[in-house]
Amino acid sequence: MKQTNNETKSTKTCSSVEAIMKKELRLYFSTPTAYVFIASFVCVSAILFTIFNLIYSNSSVSLIFSFLPYLFVIMIPILTMRLMAEERALKTDQLLLTAPISVASIVCGKLLAALYVFGISIIIMLMYPVILSFYSTVAWGIVLTNYIGFFLMGSAFIAIGIFISSLTENQLVSAIVTIAILLASFLVSYGIKPSGIAVLDAVLSAFSVPKHFDNFFIGIIDFVSVIYYLSVTAIFTLLTIYRTEKRRISR
Repeated sequence: MKQTNNETKSTKTCSSVEAIMKKELRLYFSTPTAYVFIASFVCVSAILFTIFNLIYSNSSVSLIFSFLPYLFVIMIPILTMRLMAEERALKTDQLLLTAPISVASIVCGKLLAALYVFGISIIIMLMYPVILSFYSTVAWGIVLTNYIGFFLMGSAFIAIGIFISSLTENQLVSAIVTIAILLASFLVSYGIKPSGIAVLDAVLSAFSVPKHFDNFFIGIIDFVSVIYYLSVTAIFTLLTIYRTEKRRISR
C-alpha cells in the first residue's frame, strides 16, 4: 500500500513537472525568445564553422566550442531572465504558489524548458561534424565529448540564471546581474580578479564554470568536471527552490 502511494506521488510529481515545462515551452515559442536564442547560436556557430573548418580545411569542430561559450554571457540571461521574474511581476506566481503543486516541480519544469531550448541549439549544431564527415575523417569521440561538455556547462549557467531570476521581479535587473556573474566567471578562469575583494574573488573562482571545460575541449571526459557541472546545476536549482519556497511560506 505504501509503495502504491509512493508511486502515485511520483507520477503526480512527474506530471506536474511536465505541465510546467510545456507551459514554459509554449511561452518560449510564442515570443521571439526561443527563436532569437537558437538563431544566435546557429548563426555564430555557422560563421565559426565557415572560418575554422571550411576556409582552413580543418576537420575538428573543437575550435567552434572554444569560442561559443563566450556567447553564453549574453544569451543565457535572455533565456532565463523571464522564468521566475515575470511570474512575480505579473503576480501569476501567487497562483502557482497556492496551487497543489510543489515548488520543486515548478522550478524543475522551468529548468527543463530552458534546457530543452538549449538542447535544440546543440542538436542543430550536429550538422557541422556530419558535413565534415563527407569530406574528411571526423574524430567522433572528441566531437561527442565537446558536445557533452558544452551541454553540461550550459546547464550550469542556466541554473545560475534561473536563481538570479528568482531574486527579482525585474527582468532587466535579472539579465544584467546574470551577465555580470557569468562575465566574472570567465574573468576568474583567466586568473583575473574582477572585484578586487579577496573573499568574493575566491567564491567566484570556486564557481569558475568555464575552466572545467578544458578537458572536454581536448576530448577527455573528466568525471571531476562532470560532477562539478552537475553539482553547480543542482546547487543553484536547490537555491531557487529554497528561495521560492520561502516566499510561499511567507504568504
